[in-house]
Amino acid sequence: MDSPLFPVVLVLFFVLFFVLLIGGLIVATIVSRKREQERTRMLTGTATMFGWQFSEVAGLNWIPNLETFPLFSHGHSKEIRNAMYGEMEGVKTAVFDYKYVTGQGKNRQTHNQSVVYFEPRDLNLPHFSLRPEGVMHKLISAFGYQDIDFGQRPTFSSRYLLRGPDEPAIRTLFSDALLGFYEMNEGSSTDGGGNQLFIFRQNYRLPPQEIQAYVNWALQLKRLFSNRW
Repeated sequence: MDSPLFPVVLVLFFVLFFVLLIGGLIVATIVSRKREQERTRMLTGTATMFGWQFSEVAGLNWIPNLETFPLFSHGHSKEIRNAMYGEMEGVKTAVFDYKYVTGQGKNRQTHNQSVVYFEPRDLNLPHFSLRPEGVMHKLISAFGYQDIDFGQRPTFSSRYLLRGPDEPAIRTLFSDALLGFYEMNEGSSTDGGGNQLFIFRQNYRLPPQEIQAYVNWALQLKRLFSNRW
């Protein structure tokens, strides 16, 4: 025969489990908020070091034409945070955190990345999108999905998915030096068009201590694009 205390113990067990679950969620939220506050504080210091302006939150209209670039055309719940901006080498430059969400419910996925942005006055790029090439990209490319390859650069072609509406102009843009740079820096992503250039690593938010080195690296890439026009 079951003990008369069994239902009471069972109820207490579920109450305790619920309290621990809610408590854990509250603690996780507090820890996450403190980490974000600390990140903002450190990035404010980085902006000051650069002699730049800083905004904790920026609207999606902060940079013109965002919706025309693939990174910003996907998903929902889009946010730009920790935006620092100024000039480097006489070029309008910005660094910011960008977050967006794809899917709903159990399929919901949040994407976070740091983005370096350049807006050189004399740049005139064809619109293009470059991403590291995954297994799925290779499969769908076999069925006609656009992937601009370069026969003289098989390493680049095997590592990257390059797309855009004006393929001849993109082929002219991607010089041997530019292709070689991407080969040596595997995992980079870039969106470009007109005088706008966005450089990032997908789903990677730079730690504050890496910002300066990454911006300097991105400047090297920007110079390669600028030298073509």
